[in-house]
Amino acid sequence: MMQQEEIDQLLQKYHKGTCTATEIAFLESWYGQWNKDIPIALTAEELHEDLLSIKEMTTTLQPEIKHKKLKQGLLVAASLFLILSTGLYFYIHVKNKSAYNLALHDVKPGSNKAIVTLANGQKLNLNNLKGGIVIEDSELTYNDGTPVIPAQKGTEQSEPLTVSTPKGGQYQITLSDGTRVWLNAASSLKFPSTFSRLKERLVELSGEAYFEVKYDAKQPFRVKTPTQIAEDLGTAFNINSYSDESYTKTTLVEGSMQVQSLKDNQVRKPLVLKPSQQASINAAGLINISQVNTNEAIGWKNENFIFDGEDLKSAMRKISRWYNVEIVYESNANSNLILEGLVSRKSNLSEVLKWIETVGNVHFEIKERRVIVTE
Repeated sequence: MMQQEEIDQLLQKYHKGTCTATEIAFLESWYGQWNKDIPIALTAEELHEDLLSIKEMTTTLQPEIKHKKLKQGLLVAASLFLILSTGLYFYIHVKNKSAYNLALHDVKPGSNKAIVTLANGQKLNLNNLKGGIVIEDSELTYNDGTPVIPAQKGTEQSEPLTVSTPKGGQYQITLSDGTRVWLNAASSLKFPSTFSRLKERLVELSGEAYFEVKYDAKQPFRVKTPTQIAEDLGTAFNINSYSDESYTKTTLVEGSMQVQSLKDNQVRKPLVLKPSQQASINAAGLINISQVNTNEAIGWKNENFIFDGEDLKSAMRKISRWYNVEIVYESNANSNLILEGLVSRKSNLSEVLKWIETVGNVHFEIKERRVIVTE
C-alpha cells in the first residue's frame, strides 16, 4: 500500500525539478482530476506554479497566494493531500496505482557493460563509456584506439579470451579476422586472440549475439553453442542460445550458412539456411526451419524490442535480462497475452511496461528490482 511518505517524495522531486516525464504526467493528471469541476482557467505557467505550491501548503497551511484566482484550487489541493483516505488516496490507489508505482520505482535501461577474461584468468571490467573492443595482432584495444591493456610485444600465439556481459549489459567485439560481434545482455563469447595458423575460426557462445562474418573458405568460421554448430558461408546472422529458453534459434539475415545439431543421436548432414530463415533446435537436438521476420530477431541489436506474435513470458524474459530485474507472476496474471509491436530499448522500464499494459489485461508493479505481473 502506498504511504504518505511516497506522495511527499514525489512532490519534493517536483519542487526540485527532478521529476521524470512520467511522474510529471501523473501529477498533472491528478491535478486535472480534482480541478475539472472548479471553474478556473489555468495557463501552463500557472499550473506549474500551482503544483510547486502544493508541497509548501501541506506543511505550513499558510501559503502566500500570488494569484487570487488560484486560491480556491490550492486550498483544495492541500486538503486532498492531508486526507489521503478520500479524494487523492482514492485516485492513487484505485485509478492510477500502477502508473504511480512504475514512475516512483523506475529502472533505467541497460548500457555498455562487460568483463574480459584473459588467458591467465585475470578479469578486466571494460569501460562502459566505450562501445566495444578490437582484437588485432594479439593486441586488445577499445574501438577508439585506446588500449585495454598495454600491448605485449612478441606475443603471436593464440590465447583464449572471453567477453561476458551481465544482465543489463551489452558490448561489441571486433575479432582478429575483422568479424564483428554484438553481444546481448547475460551472454558470453569465448574466442582465440588470433586465428593465425588455425584450421578453423571457432568461437563459443552462451546467450545471444549478432555476427557479421568475414568469409574465408580456407578457414571456415564456426559458432558453437551447447546444442549446435553454425558455420558461416558469407553471412550476417543472429544466434539466441540462452539456457532458460526452450530452443536455440539461429536466424540468417543475409548470405548463407549451415547449422548442425550436436544433440541429435542420428548423424545428419548440416542444414543450409537461406536469408530470412530461422533454425530452431530443441533440447533433444531436433531442428525445425521456418521463415521469420529478421527485424524481430535482431531488434535488440538495433536498440528495440520488437514483438511479432510473442507471448508475454517470452517478452518478459528479454525485459528481465536488459533491465536486470526479476519477474514474478501472481496467480491471476494473464500470461497468455500475445504482443505485437515495437518499443525502444532506450526507454526506462516503466515506459515499456506501460506500453504492454495498453495491449491487454495485464498490470505491473515494481518493487526494488522485481517486476510483479498481475491482472
